[in-house]
Amino acid sequence: MSVAFESSHVTLAAVIADAAGVPSISAPALDAIRTKFSEHAFHLVVVGEFKRGKSTLINALLGADLLPTGVVPLTSVVTLLHYGDVASANVTFESGEIRGIPLEALADYVTERGNPDNIKRVREVAVAFPAAWLKGGIRLVDTPGVGSVHSHNSAVTSRYLPEADAVIFMVSADQPLSRNELDFLAEIRRYAGKVFCLLNKIDYLSAAERDESMAFAVGVLREAIAADVPVFAVSARQALQARIRGDTRQWVDSGLAQFDQTLQWFLQEEGGDIWLESVRRQLLRLLAESRLSLELEQQALSLPLASLDAKLQAFGQKQQQTRQAQSDLDALLDSDARKLLNQQIEPNLSAFAQALLVRIHAALPVWYAELRDKGATALQAGLENRLIDEVRSAFETWRAEENMVANQAFDHVCQRFWQGMHDLVDELLRYSAELFAVPFTAIASGSLQPAPATFYYKFWEEPPTMQLVGRALMRLLPGVLGHPLILRHAHRRADELVDMQSGRLRHDFEERIKRSMQNFRRDMHERIEATATGIALAIDKGREVRIRSGGDVVPRQQALMSALDKIHTLEEELTSGTNGN
Repeated sequence: MSVAFESSHVTLAAVIADAAGVPSISAPALDAIRTKFSEHAFHLVVVGEFKRGKSTLINALLGADLLPTGVVPLTSVVTLLHYGDVASANVTFESGEIRGIPLEALADYVTERGNPDNIKRVREVAVAFPAAWLKGGIRLVDTPGVGSVHSHNSAVTSRYLPEADAVIFMVSADQPLSRNELDFLAEIRRYAGKVFCLLNKIDYLSAAERDESMAFAVGVLREAIAADVPVFAVSARQALQARIRGDTRQWVDSGLAQFDQTLQWFLQEEGGDIWLESVRRQLLRLLAESRLSLELEQQALSLPLASLDAKLQAFGQKQQQTRQAQSDLDALLDSDARKLLNQQIEPNLSAFAQALLVRIHAALPVWYAELRDKGATALQAGLENRLIDEVRSAFETWRAEENMVANQAFDHVCQRFWQGMHDLVDELLRYSAELFAVPFTAIASGSLQPAPATFYYKFWEEPPTMQLVGRALMRLLPGVLGHPLILRHAHRRADELVDMQSGRLRHDFEERIKRSMQNFRRDMHERIEATATGIALAIDKGREVRIRSGGDVVPRQQALMSALDKIHTLEEELTSGTNGN
């Protein structure tokens, strides 16, 4: 991250922490900002098959021999590294228990030797480390190697992929890319917005061999996934040695310096500054609302009780109007969610499925001609495999494309209704300010709504037993009879596969939209209700202090002035860095 980004990030973190000491601040609203601020941490996940040098790479980026490395498949659970002024480690178990451990004990929890088959039921290990590289919200994630003899390692890594914002895909320069690695890369691209491929162990190759390995990797990756993935030739081992020794020349020669520079540019260009500005404005808005709450209480301390009660009654009527407007928003939100599914996703899916079937039915006779001389068993298996590959590839490509379109459409719907919710909140705030003659200007703030989570659908299930029996009978028939039956079956099978995958995708889109809308509606309701309740409580508080104190409100007025001064200080901290821009 840039120096400016890190500085702004530190300032925001400090203001969030200090704002908790403002007595009128909305704790749930501040908690929401704090949570979303921390959750926006950029997850840079390091993945690859076992023994590709993932842990060594992370050690090199940190500049310390921190994570265990070895000559056997080692990492068995996810290890998450984040910035901390003091190095420390915490183990989170599947039970929810969190236990602090010394860094020297990491191997007892994250390796196969210390924790075979994750017998200790560790969910993840979080390591705080004072490395500048981790500042600014970077979360560097070490995952177990896939494809090792420990099958649970592959499962753990696959489950973590949806958390990835970007992925470092580690392969070895001294071994050709395997089919498993290419399949895993295709899986990665379903989740991560950016993938970097690091061709590790180049120090084992000559210059000519290095160039050949690099060209081969680039070509294979482009052919396998039909996209360009940036590839960097590196030696994580040399890079770690360079960082520990402070050897700049060796750091450059290791290849990691170039990757590090590219990665930093990527992180800065991915909207980090825009996100920070959104958080800053959200905090300013919360502080402005808190200031209004304090000033409303100040007014309540000075107004005649009869006038105060009349204003409270008027505000209660405004609350009822707001709740009705909120109910109208809910109905419109439900309608737009149904339209998204019925008028966009379903027609797109139907058109795609029909076009796919036309293509497959046209291809089947060609495949049949290519395979018919190999015997009934090979013909049947070959047609089935080609069908599955074609349908799987087509649906995964369409799903990725439609997922982006649907996310954009859903985000558009949410932004519109989020704005409607903000308008209701602003109207409540303005009304209360005008009612009590308190100056107030609503601050526009970008939404901190998280992006909709990605989803996963299961592609394939084993065919029913009777279907297997039918296939076996077709193989027993003479070729002149069995082969045409196999072809006809393949045409029916194509219809079944496409229909099945269409149904699954529709269901998953529907369920995700449903869950996302429920969460979004809950957030809207809580925001409106918290604003209304906060205003009412502030006025009631002033009224109660007057009654309880017998008219001596000076101590409370002094406390309010002190809180207002604190808010003013925090507002200055948030705006001082932008005034000079």
